[in-house]
Amino acid sequence: MDRTEGTEHHENKVLNELRAEFSCTHGTIVDGAVRQWILWNTTDLYAWWHSFEDQCQTPLGRKLMNACADQEEYMLKTDNLLPNGWFRRAKRQQDHLDHRWKKYGWGRYSVAQQTAQSLVFAPMVSGIALATNELLHDRRQKIEWHQLSQNTIRFELKPDANVLPTAPPPPSLAWSRPAEVGFSSPPIFDELAHEGAGLTIGGETVCLFPADAFTRLFHTCRAYPNSVSQERKDAWQTPDLDDGERSVLLMVVASMASLVNNGERPIYIESQASWDPLIQHYLAANGWGQPSSVEALGSKHGVRFTLPAGSTFPFLVGWLVAMWERGHGKASKFTLVSKEDCWRLEVDSRLAYN
Repeated sequence: MDRTEGTEHHENKVLNELRAEFSCTHGTIVDGAVRQWILWNTTDLYAWWHSFEDQCQTPLGRKLMNACADQEEYMLKTDNLLPNGWFRRAKRQQDHLDHRWKKYGWGRYSVAQQTAQSLVFAPMVSGIALATNELLHDRRQKIEWHQLSQNTIRFELKPDANVLPTAPPPPSLAWSRPAEVGFSSPPIFDELAHEGAGLTIGGETVCLFPADAFTRLFHTCRAYPNSVSQERKDAWQTPDLDDGERSVLLMVVASMASLVNNGERPIYIESQASWDPLIQHYLAANGWGQPSSVEALGSKHGVRFTLPAGSTFPFLVGWLVAMWERGHGKASKFTLVSKEDCWRLEVDSRLAYN
């Protein structure tokens, strides 16, 4: 087997492991521990993040880093993923990290050089690196990151005198609910390819990321003011959410609207029947979730979605509202209410608001 064949064999092995590790159900992608993951286009990730941070009146880069660090620490410890034992431990651990980062499309991380080659957003990569170092050295550390180029990040780590408890399970929010086990490999995984240390679909760089990293971030952001316009606040009604959770949800919806409206996705909505193919293509395929039902309201453009709860719920609401606005070319009003085991989202034109 020559070098090219060996590389192709390894990459096929990694992709086969992905297909074996993850399953899909009701538009979500879940791992073996039944945690929801999202398949992000890295360009979308940047665009969404910058809009989300704009919606919050507080710099959030370090909050995102801490959320990712806590989630990675929790998964590494819960799943007992880092090799122990003294024999060639450093090499075995680096080999494991190489495999883990490549499999999820995070790039490559060198423990010895404290650098990462990655197109994933630097605070997220830094959080993963921080959690890894703390577990390897069994002590808390502080991290600074420096973006040296488009895909090179250098880390500076220093010991932290603080003794922090082990990262807890993800917090519970109003829309939290355990994920359901899937029974088949996500079809979109058949489109994945490895290019260098990254994952791509059709030449576009993508990465897999646990949804609960964002749950941790949103839990933190409940305390922060937002800059969502008063017009939107009046038109977007969430009577069953407390002030903090409402604020976070509106920030997510506004940032998803910015992502979709500033993008080039062809989204056309001619009738209720237009929704299913759009949902399957943009949402379900990538693990954002999907409505369990879609119904027309009595008005010209009104639509009612019945939504399952779960880690991706704020993004799902944001996607649906953003797609409605893009598809109709109108500002939206919506009402989101909690039912016994689901949520009901009714979206219509804001022109009829008063």
